[in-house]
Amino acid sequence: MKFRSFTALVCALALAGIGSAAIVGGTTPAYAQEKKKADPKKKDDAPQTQQQQPQQNVLATKWTKLCQTNDQTKKETCVVTQNLHSETGQMLAAVTVIEEKGAQKLFRIAVPLGMLLEPGLRVVIDQNPPLEAKYAICVPDGCFADLQINDDFVGNLKKGKALIVQTINHVGRTVNITFPLTDFGKSYDGPAIDPKEIQAQKQKLDEAVKNQAKEALKRRLEEQQKNKK
Repeated sequence: MKFRSFTALVCALALAGIGSAAIVGGTTPAYAQEKKKADPKKKDDAPQTQQQQPQQNVLATKWTKLCQTNDQTKKETCVVTQNLHSETGQMLAAVTVIEEKGAQKLFRIAVPLGMLLEPGLRVVIDQNPPLEAKYAICVPDGCFADLQINDDFVGNLKKGKALIVQTINHVGRTVNITFPLTDFGKSYDGPAIDPKEIQAQKQKLDEAVKNQAKEALKRRLEEQQKNKK
């Protein structure tokens, strides 16, 4: 299984610099086209549910490309990845294109723990038909799924605006995780990042996350003060 050989590489890319904003949210029953009709008896509860489950702004790293040569096969492997973080620095999700010369292209998805392993998850690029993937393994940091992809899938990523990962949480609600595709093509076709730059970018990320956490805490305290008045 290719998971082990790529884990360290993908985790290292989680240190890449922060880019644009994204949205994680959309807690609706089952997948979009599988929504059930609303229960009239629960009509009055709808506004309260919306308030309890708001969409949250998160930070997205830039799409980052890194290549290395496999010591055993002597073949070069390249990954192009993007990660989502909360304002407090918690990693929320990640997606990665994995390419090794002479091997099947893979698209790896990492989501938080607490998701239903069945029926797996779905990947949607703009208005293209959804693709289904099954979870391969779960570790303390989250669960991973691999999807075999081709050049058409990569082409859709290049010209697309957003990629949505749909998964179902432990209470049976769909969670939509959105990854912006703005700079995917530039990163995919461009040169790989120098591994030596990762540490420098990690320091920038840590500082940016620290500032975001301070701002988030400040906003919460201000809201609490307003509510007390």
